[in-house]
Amino acid sequence: GSEANDIAWRLATTYTGGSGAVVTAHAYHGVTTATIALSPEEWAEGSQPAHIETVPPPDAYGSCVHAAEPAESIGTALDALSDRGMKPAAFFVDPLFTSDGIHTPPPSYLQKIVHALHQAGALLVADEVQCGFGRSGSHLWSFESSGITPDFVTLGKPMGNGHPIAAVVTRREIAERFAQQRDMFSTFGGNPVACRAALAVLDVIEEDDLRSQAQEVGLHLREGLEQLQERHPSIGDVRGTGLLVGVELVEGPTQKPATRIAARVMERMRERGVLIGSTGPAANVLKIRPPLVLTHDDAELIVSALDAALSGSISA
Repeated sequence: GSEANDIAWRLATTYTGGSGAVVTAHAYHGVTTATIALSPEEWAEGSQPAHIETVPPPDAYGSCVHAAEPAESIGTALDALSDRGMKPAAFFVDPLFTSDGIHTPPPSYLQKIVHALHQAGALLVADEVQCGFGRSGSHLWSFESSGITPDFVTLGKPMGNGHPIAAVVTRREIAERFAQQRDMFSTFGGNPVACRAALAVLDVIEEDDLRSQAQEVGLHLREGLEQLQERHPSIGDVRGTGLLVGVELVEGPTQKPATRIAARVMERMRERGVLIGSTGPAANVLKIRPPLVLTHDDAELIVSALDAALSGSISA
């Protein structure tokens, strides 16, 4: 994934002639020198790169900072780059905002951003590394829910189901202009074993209809979590789509992010054999991102483990 986003950045800067980028406020797009600059989640305090601007994520719940009107926020970011003499090259975005706390905005959110970007001569990179391959349940690619056509789509981890492979999908004219001006080489690019693994993954997703399964089981999982919300005041919000679910934990009536509770819940769930992560600026959103083969019984196990973990963590 890091390499895919790194290559997309090289393609975007070459095609546009720009050197600036915009990302969401807590995004993660990789660990190379170029992509860690695109990853506020990894920045040390006060270390925002000069060529990067951020926009708030579309947080409908509100323990994080609310997003402004999307066209306004992206416009402000583009103007800030321009004020520093930097032409914008691209906006990198995970269409389900996984590292920003998991958000599913209406289609108009990304539609307005794409319009503003293209008016400024910049490109859109849809980073589907964490959220693609049918995980959203409604589509194979999460950007499809917004009715947009990205200039790039980057793919990573899930592509080979554990076997290392990644890809960048873009338009012919972008690739051709890059080829006229730059060279690109990868020792393992086009590796036949990796490519065969990726083809097998696509076969299984289609033959086993894992996208529909993600939609059905994901709905069952969210319904179970919403029932927990009625009993646990620390659950401020349950959100997501398909098999990408966020459970935002807050501190009672103050609604402050319950970062410590989230850490304890993760550990208690691990003890019960359920591995989850945390996400969001305050690390208080439980990130439930299970395999696409998750069953109804598995979903109920997750809900049961979270119920027990919350009970123990709040009383601890």
